[in-house]
Amino acid sequence: MLRAQMLLLLFRSRWTWLVLGIVLIAVGAFVYLGAHPAAPVEVDGTIASYKEYTTNGSYDHNELQLAGDSNTYSLDKNSFHPAMPDEVYKDGKVSIWVDSGSTDVLAITLYDANDENPTKYTTDHYDNPVSQRSDGQSAGLVVGVLGAISIAIFGLAFVIRRGPRRMAMQPAGGGPLPMQVTAAPAAAPSSIGLSPDGKWYWDGGQWRNVSADGHYWWDGANWQAVGGVVTSAGAPPPTA
Repeated sequence: MLRAQMLLLLFRSRWTWLVLGIVLIAVGAFVYLGAHPAAPVEVDGTIASYKEYTTNGSYDHNELQLAGDSNTYSLDKNSFHPAMPDEVYKDGKVSIWVDSGSTDVLAITLYDANDENPTKYTTDHYDNPVSQRSDGQSAGLVVGVLGAISIAIFGLAFVIRRGPRRMAMQPAGGGPLPMQVTAAPAAAPSSIGLSPDGKWYWDGGQWRNVSADGHYWWDGANWQAVGGVVTSAGAPPPTA
């Protein structure tokens, strides 16, 4: 449970995806470039040890050791045809063919209890050596594609994390920057009041007549007392 939580926290970091992608691409390239046709080399001897290994209860592989041979040879019994027996004779005669430079068994000949009646079991890579190269290249491509996907996940996470940004510089196309428009300050409102000569009254929208004695102004329907009204500010000059 703790291990699963640690892995979850690890993969929540976008940088983990980048590192994983780079590693997978490197491994994929190594596997692809290192793929080669099988080159079977025969090794004869007697069986000293033959063990089967499992992982989480499922078959994984077998390991074979020969008397007087320090190498440990590995094989997947499920990849042989005809089907290999589950057990072999200890100290029994055996011939194996391994890929040159490795300990991977490509074919094996087993004998009966009297070291007679040989039966040869082979793999596809032994029967068709070129298939080993194509299989290796395919595996390398798959690993490389997984690495590319991992890097793509990193890039997507990086873009989402940064979010949209306002363009502060000139557009990539080289066009002119948008013109900044500054709003003109609003004109100061005019105030009601008398004209400087006292002959007109500004009601905020238009000039009105003032009585000859200067005590009233005409609102269009009635005379209104001027009272203590001061001179209007900001009004246009009265019409002559």
